Amino acid sequence: MSWKTLAALAAALPLTSACVSLSRSEAVSPVTADIARDGRVETVTLTNTVDADVGPDFKSIFESEVKAKLDACATGSRPLILEATVSSYSRTNPVITTVLVGRNRIRGEAVLKDAATGAEVGRYRIGKTIVGGRVAIVEMGPARKQLSEAFGDEVCKQAFAPVEAAAS
Repeated sequence: MSWKTLAALAAALPLTSACVSLSRSEAVSPVTADIARDGRVETVTLTNTVDADVGPDFKSIFESEVKAKLDACATGSRPLILEATVSSYSRTNPVITTVLVGRNRIRGEAVLKDAATGAEVGRYRIGKTIVGGRVAIVEMGPARKQLSEAFGDEVCKQAFAPVEAAAS
């Protein structure tokens, strides 16, 4: 996304609005309906991150925030493990966010495994971009927490969103 596009997005944001969220997530190998309904993630493990300035505590922040999100959406009894990788991570300098517009972005992969057998039961490409300007500085500032929560939200939407009943 170019700076011109970001500037246009920022200009379009009302002053009372904080952020716009853009998803680029997709199922590579989705979980079955019964796992989506009955799954519960016991463990979240971040297995790899990019060579970015994420800080030494990013792994613990990521695992904690993603687990909290999954605890809210995957409430079944079948234990699962989430192995996550982060292939791209970027955050905008807070000064840029205040003056113009900021963009925080995370890309990676989420692999769900059966806790009992270790067999892979689902795989997802996760991509989330959060764009904010001016008044968004409070939300955009803690990027590690924000992007970890966004990753968890995307896994929830992709793997554990309620399946709507088919119209009869």
